[in-house]
Amino acid sequence: MNKRTFYAFLISFLLLVIAIFINQKSFDNMKDYTNSVARSREIITTLERLSNYFKSAQIYTPTYSSIPEKKYYQLYLEETKSIPFEIVKLTALTKDDPSQTRRVDSISTMINEQFNTLVNKNITEIILSGEAWRLAKLFEIHSRINEAIAYEKRILYKLDAELSDSTETTNLLTILFSVIAIIIILLTFIFNIILARKGKWLEGFLESILNTSQNGVVSYKAIRKHGKIVDFKIEFANAAIEKLLHLKPEEVIGKKLSQIQSYVRETTLFEKYVSVVETGVQMEFEQLYERGASETWFYMMLAKLEDGITASFHNITHVKKYEIELKENIAMLEHSNNELEQYAYIASHDLQEPLRKIRTYGSYLKKQQFENLDSSGQKQLEKMIEAAERMSILITDILGFSSLRREQKFAETDLNPILENVLSDLDLLVQQKHAVILHDTLPIIEAIPLQMNQLFYNLINNALKFSLQDSKPVITITCRIITDDELSSYEINNKHIPYCEIIFSDNGMGFNQDYCEQIFGLFKRLNNKLEFPGSGIGLSLCRKVVANHNGRIFAKSRENEGASFFIILPLVQSE
Repeated sequence: MNKRTFYAFLISFLLLVIAIFINQKSFDNMKDYTNSVARSREIITTLERLSNYFKSAQIYTPTYSSIPEKKYYQLYLEETKSIPFEIVKLTALTKDDPSQTRRVDSISTMINEQFNTLVNKNITEIILSGEAWRLAKLFEIHSRINEAIAYEKRILYKLDAELSDSTETTNLLTILFSVIAIIIILLTFIFNIILARKGKWLEGFLESILNTSQNGVVSYKAIRKHGKIVDFKIEFANAAIEKLLHLKPEEVIGKKLSQIQSYVRETTLFEKYVSVVETGVQMEFEQLYERGASETWFYMMLAKLEDGITASFHNITHVKKYEIELKENIAMLEHSNNELEQYAYIASHDLQEPLRKIRTYGSYLKKQQFENLDSSGQKQLEKMIEAAERMSILITDILGFSSLRREQKFAETDLNPILENVLSDLDLLVQQKHAVILHDTLPIIEAIPLQMNQLFYNLINNALKFSLQDSKPVITITCRIITDDELSSYEINNKHIPYCEIIFSDNGMGFNQDYCEQIFGLFKRLNNKLEFPGSGIGLSLCRKVVANHNGRIFAKSRENEGASFFIILPLVQSE
């Protein structure tokens, strides 16, 4: 039974229970009504009887005992003597009604005041004896009795009205709740019929999908012994398993897993099945399936289904082959890159010695023979010396770039001393440019100290190199911790690690934003290499350093309005 049906029947049941409760309450009210009516009627009867007995007392006189027909008057005497008993009965009947109790007490007091007189005299004798004033008291007693009777009749009328309203409300609510309950039951019944038909259609539709799917789908039910899973029973298998596992669905459905796939016990696959059933946590993994001499790799997905699992799998043997080939190619590429880097390092290192001699002899020639050369020779000598200087810078940068991959030891690094060292190295250039460098306190991060030094050096040197001639360079270095929401905009998915943002801003010549990616290319330059010395490797080296630290670097700029370089670095390196 699904939840919707259960709740529908639960609501219907509750409505019927409420209807029964209302009827029971109505029945209890009817009992109370009957008791109240019976009590009121008995009070009225007793009051009327008391009134009649009191009238008999007003008629009777002891002188009637000498009359021959005294038996006729004996009835008046007996009724007169019954008056005290009727008063006692009234007192008991009205004890729960304070208002009526006061009336009965008043009537009792007034009757007691006149009772002795009435026992000895009738009305005629009272008048003849000069006690006519008592008649007013007698009339008042009758008036009080009539008031008490009228009060009880009002109670009866009120009870009758309340009963009528209660009965009408009870009947209305009972009918309403019963009709609602019946409607809910009928609608639930109709809905279940529709749902059953739709379920059959969906079942057939799903089965057709599963049987036309290229993925194998098998449903297992756990077999338990003393509460522990010891095996699985195959309850469903689609047509794809015949192609994937070489097993026909009709041959495996209803059988135990251990009877069909004995290798399951020999691997950790059975434990994975049990884990999914017991924990309810889905599992995805690659599994090797061996059948005879053939080996097939499957990508499997396990999901809990009641007290069992559904396994979905597809053949990834060709993917595994490509993966192996890819790993081999990557290894070959890594080896090739290492050889190239080693070659670049060795070549650059070996070029330094002959270059040093060229620079030395060029300087010597300029110092000793410069005046002996004609103007053309002097220009050629200066170009040779400048070319040697550029080549020296280029070789130094190539050596630095090729060394980035060899230094991979991360350590807790305070960036503030590194920045101070870089500023100290560039102190002469800073003084020549009359530059102002402002910076925040930088954080302590897990980094490669030498590479951080190279990063800061190249960024600050770049800002000084491309400063405007007619203004004093101002370089600002700011730092802050960035939020998780900002990480998404930087295409960083690892939000479990804190990141910082370091911005190097300057007021130099800047560049067109269209070239914001080109400037990070190896040997890429936007300016004349004769006007602005350099190798074109600096910013490429910066990107390599930031990439080695699992960070991001990008630039924003406008021509003649300065540039800002944004560096996003993790405070700690993920394992």
